[in-house]
Amino acid sequence: MVKKAQAAPAPAQQALRTHRDRFLAINEGRLTRLRESLQTKQKQCLELLPLLFHTHLRGSPGYFVEADVPTGLIQYQPTQGTLNLLQAINFSARPGTARALNPQISGLYLMGSSGSVAQSTSSDLDIWLCYRPDLTPRQIDLLETKAEMISLWAEGFNLEVHFFLMNSQQFEAGDQRSLTGENCGSTQHFLLLDEFYRTGQLLAGAPPAWWFVPSDQEDRYESLVNDFRGRGVARLEESIDFGALPALPAGEFIGAGMWQLYKGIDSPHKSVLKLLLLEVYAREFPNVTSLAHQYKTAIHEGTTELNALDPYVMLYRRIERYLSEQQESSRLELIRRCFYFKVGIPLSKPAKSSTWRRTLMSELAKEWGWKSDYLAYLDGHTSWPIQDIMAERKLLINELTRSYRFLTQFAAEHQSNHMMSQQDLLILSRKLHAAFDRRRGKIDFISFGHQVDLSHEKIRIKEVGPRKGKPSYWVAHSQLPNGQIGSTLKKSSGLLETMLWCHLNGLLAAHLHIPVFSQFSAVTNFEVRKTLADLRQSLPLGMPPVAQSNFYKPAQVERVLLFSNLGCDPLQHLTRRGLQKISARSNSLDFSSLRENLVASIDMVVINSWGEVVVEHFDQADALPQAIHFLLSLLARQKYVHRPLLESFCHNQTRPSAIAKRIQDLFEDAVAALYDVARRQPVRFLYNLGEQYQALTINKRQLNSLSFDTEDELIDWLGQEQPRRSRLLPDRHFETDKNRLRAVIDQQEEEGVTLVYQVTKRIATVHVIDENGSLFCFRQAVRSKTSLLASLLRFLKVTEHRLRAHDSDLPPGTTPIQCYEMTLLPSGIPSMKRMRTSTLMEAKYDTHVPVVMELSPDGSPEYLVLCNNQEFSSQELGDEFFTQVADHMLRSRDDNEPCPLHITDLSLSDRVVASLPNGQAQSIHYLRYKMRLEHRINEAMQQQTSRQPSDTAPTRPSTAQRGQ
Repeated sequence: MVKKAQAAPAPAQQALRTHRDRFLAINEGRLTRLRESLQTKQKQCLELLPLLFHTHLRGSPGYFVEADVPTGLIQYQPTQGTLNLLQAINFSARPGTARALNPQISGLYLMGSSGSVAQSTSSDLDIWLCYRPDLTPRQIDLLETKAEMISLWAEGFNLEVHFFLMNSQQFEAGDQRSLTGENCGSTQHFLLLDEFYRTGQLLAGAPPAWWFVPSDQEDRYESLVNDFRGRGVARLEESIDFGALPALPAGEFIGAGMWQLYKGIDSPHKSVLKLLLLEVYAREFPNVTSLAHQYKTAIHEGTTELNALDPYVMLYRRIERYLSEQQESSRLELIRRCFYFKVGIPLSKPAKSSTWRRTLMSELAKEWGWKSDYLAYLDGHTSWPIQDIMAERKLLINELTRSYRFLTQFAAEHQSNHMMSQQDLLILSRKLHAAFDRRRGKIDFISFGHQVDLSHEKIRIKEVGPRKGKPSYWVAHSQLPNGQIGSTLKKSSGLLETMLWCHLNGLLAAHLHIPVFSQFSAVTNFEVRKTLADLRQSLPLGMPPVAQSNFYKPAQVERVLLFSNLGCDPLQHLTRRGLQKISARSNSLDFSSLRENLVASIDMVVINSWGEVVVEHFDQADALPQAIHFLLSLLARQKYVHRPLLESFCHNQTRPSAIAKRIQDLFEDAVAALYDVARRQPVRFLYNLGEQYQALTINKRQLNSLSFDTEDELIDWLGQEQPRRSRLLPDRHFETDKNRLRAVIDQQEEEGVTLVYQVTKRIATVHVIDENGSLFCFRQAVRSKTSLLASLLRFLKVTEHRLRAHDSDLPPGTTPIQCYEMTLLPSGIPSMKRMRTSTLMEAKYDTHVPVVMELSPDGSPEYLVLCNNQEFSSQELGDEFFTQVADHMLRSRDDNEPCPLHITDLSLSDRVVASLPNGQAQSIHYLRYKMRLEHRINEAMQQQTSRQPSDTAPTRPSTAQRGQ
């Protein structure tokens, strides 16, 4: 029979008291070390913190008028010196007011590096403010308000204090706050508890019950704590219980790794140390001996030497042992530098007095074999050569990502999911993306963990020619003291990206002149100086910090800088001769009689809400359409939250201000068109580029760019069917032949049909923009404009009724029809006059001619025409159909005058509608079929009259029309 192993006996009362006394002695030793690092006023502030929460007295820091603010700190009795400090700042305070009969606050604990070798005068203080679990939500809010007020008061002593309200019962149950400020939120629980137990210092209040449970008996943690409390040992009935520290769950490693990467953006040296500790834990999994257990075991076994129990020294020793066993000497050397930089004591520089921190670091440096010259080199890191800074940065990033990849692989091997809230995961992922994502054109920052001054560096920028079919590129080099070219610092596809990288990394801060050597581009020193001045003005050195709230949503484009023609002059052939072209056509995209495009390249700088700066370079023949398409695609993906600020620059010797202004106007109009889509319907944006017409269709997040060589091609495209209303939005400088088309487009309404006509010598030119924004144009001989408009307006109105009868999605009510007469002023500029459609539709018109259109089995059109109560069927009459209709129309007129026929109603069969591109009809379809049929019939009428004697033959009208 196998005997069951008996549990180890619970510690005796004397042992528990001994353990408590040792913990308190070490706790006091670390607090003493903390006080030694503070200034006098800061020490007094720290000493007053427990008393300020213990009481709520008028005139004291943190006081506000509210009776339910929690007060009273368990096991706290202020000293007379502390009471005197309170009276010094609050004369009304009396010693008797410091008593609390029903304490509601369990304890104040300092967390992190305070009191350790890594704590410095610039370190902030993180304090867990532990309250009783029975506080109401309102009392918790009041306590938080008071803590915020005390933090503000402490700032007056140059002491940065962060309070985190903690409920031990909720924490033990795993209920933590989300990712805010210095909190690690839901990314970890037991790893946070591990850090709390090994770094926490009891500032005032009850000790943690965890101190008293031996590490090898934590599997009986709850029963032992209940036993201790039942026996009234060491006042454990008033202890704080955050729970046991069992085996670390695999699911916490990946979340903690992401959190440390996030912290590593601003504090890489500290995060490298903590990530490596996670790697050590993961290597030992599942039999992990945490640093907290190691710390507690050492105290229970009698160790009280503060240096040996220093949290950061213990952290380093654990990593050192691991890397030595792995024989990774280069990683160990990096870890030692990280530890040295985290501590921040320059050992090569003389000190006024020796401190315990300096003594400890000197011993470690000697142990590591660091000589005085190497220490001097490390202490001069703010003035390192740029090559050394970039090499150290690369090592740090590689170490951060290496440890994180290991933890990711560890999580996959153990099939463990991260224990993070979706909100925390999203915020961390976005910030890591902003900091570490590397893509073409994105500006990366050299400074990583150190504030460095690179203004002393000498930089040369050089263009490297194309090779093996690849385009040229630009390189930034360091320059050696002897004037020779040093190492390559940055390679970019464009000059602007290279200059911006140098500027934002402080390499050009002290330079008025930058040596730029160009072999293939025409960049001038003037352009370089002016462009650098623009960069300094628009993007000053030292980007502002990004607010945490910015990462709660996807990145938004906030600013866009547009640089035109950097290094290329479209009018270079004139500039070299000292000439400038003057033309009445001043549009920089459609300049002079040659209709030249004066924009050969665009460099676009995009700054988003996550602090990312990205440069895109466009220099092909279609550089401008590409740049517009790129920017609008970028903005469309961000759901039109807000419009970015646009700035345009150009420093050519010829027309720089005009070019910059034209680009500014064009991009602003294009962005406005995009945001018009967000509010209303799809848009077709139009602009000129040289001899071409450019169009951009915008429908939600779908964009399509097109180019047309002639105005006829543009009009044909504008006449295409649209599945829904698509507005025509020309840019403010858009021009067409004699600007007639532009004038028509300018008259379009938000909804409904727009009709514009011009009558010249009995020839009418008609433009119709239908209810979906499709454009239809035709020319036709007219008897009078009244007869033309009366029949056309009635036709459009009848067509509207037919569309509504077959489409239930159309909005209720009638579709407005706006009618305008176009005339030309003596200057040739079109002038518009709005006409009353009601009066025109009431006018007398020629014979009512309704038509029914069908498709034959082979897809050819078939017509049934009703004229004066007589039917004409193309199916029955065949080739005689048009002749007989024309003959009937001529005989029905008193004067036999062959004035054009106007169809007044057209019915399309279901088969015809089904054959249309979008499977639905719109007004342009009815107009097209109407004009085609009218053209054939009018042509037949013309042939009939041509057979009559010449003295009675009428003048043949022009029937040329679009869309036939």
